Amino acid sequence: MGIVAFAFVDLVFLLVTASIGLGMLVSWWRQNDAEFPTFKLVTHAILQVTSIALWVSFIVTQELALAWTTFAVITAGQTFGDLVMFASYRSRMSVVGSVPYFAAARDVLSFRRPAPAVHAICGAIAWFGMLAICIAATVTA
Repeated sequence: MGIVAFAFVDLVFLLVTASIGLGMLVSWWRQNDAEFPTFKLVTHAILQVTSIALWVSFIVTQELALAWTTFAVITAGQTFGDLVMFASYRSRMSVVGSVPYFAAARDVLSFRRPAPAVHAICGAIAWFGMLAICIAATVTA
C-alpha cells in the first residue's frame, strides 16, 4: 500500500477522533460547567480542524512540506488537548493546581468514560500514523 493510501487511512482516524471530540464538546458545553476551559478547547479544536484540512491538502498534492506542517499543527493541537484533559480531570476530581500527567492519562484510558478513551486512542493512532507517513514520504522523496 502506498503512502497516499496510508494517508487516507490516517485521515479516517483523524475524522473519527474529531467526531468523538465534537460530541464530547457539545456534552461538556451543555453541562454549563463554570470551569469550562474555553480557550484551551477552542484552540485545540481550531488546530485539529486545521490539521485535517492540511492533511487533505497533503493527500491531494503529496507535497512533503504540507505533511510536516500538518504534523507540527496536530502536535500543537494535541498539546492543547492534553491541557483540556488536565482541566477535565481537575474539574471532575475537585483537584486544585497541577495534575500529574500519568494520573490524568490513566483516568482517560480507564474507559470509565468511553468517549474520551476512544478519542485519545484514535488521536494517538492518527498522530503516530502521521509521523510514520511523514518519515516514509521523506525517505522516499
